[in-house]
Amino acid sequence: MLDYLVQIKPLEDDGMSDADIASLLAASTNKDISIAELENFLDFEGLAKRDALSGSWVGVLADEVTANAFGLSAGLSELFSHMNKPRSVIVDTTVSPWSTGALALTSGLLAAGLITQAQYDGFYNLANGRPNPNLVEQDIIDSRNAYQAEVAEQNRQDSILSLKAEIENMYINPAVSDGVSDEATVRAAIKAGL
Repeated sequence: MLDYLVQIKPLEDDGMSDADIASLLAASTNKDISIAELENFLDFEGLAKRDALSGSWVGVLADEVTANAFGLSAGLSELFSHMNKPRSVIVDTTVSPWSTGALALTSGLLAAGLITQAQYDGFYNLANGRPNPNLVEQDIIDSRNAYQAEVAEQNRQDSILSLKAEIENMYINPAVSDGVSDEATVRAAIKAGL
C-alpha cells in the first residue's frame, strides 16, 4: 500500500511525472545493498571478482565492461567504480539514481543472458526485495485520488461538526438557558424550519 504523503507527494513537489514516480518506486528496494555483500554475491555467482594481484575486476561482468557487446558497459563501469571507492559501503538502491540504475542494469543483464533469473532475484534479495515491483502510473493516480477523497470526506465531516456547533451555540443553548424551551422543542422547531 502506498502512502501518498510520504512516498508520492514529495516526488510530485520535485516536479516528477506520475510515470516517473511509478518507475522510481517500482525500482526502489526495501533496504540498501551492502558493498561487502554485493562483492561476495558477485564472486559466489561467478559474475565478477577482484583479481588477487592486480585488484582489477575479472569475470563475465568485467568482460562486458570491456567488450560492451550488450551496451551495458556504462552501467557496469559506474557500479564497479562505486564499489572501488574506499568510502563506499552501500549501493543506495532505496532511492534514485541507484534504484532506477540498478533495475535498468539488472534487467539488461538478464535480457542479455549475462545473469540468470535466479541471480537477478538473488541481487534483489540482498536488499530484502522491492516493495512495489509491479507499480504502474495508474497506481500513483489511484493513490492520489484516494488521498484527495479522504481529505474531501474529512473536510465534509469537519463542516458538519462546525455547523452543528454553530446551531448549538446560536439557537439551542441560548433558548434553553433563557428558559424559553427545552432542547428537544428547540431542535424540533429548527428541523421544521429547514
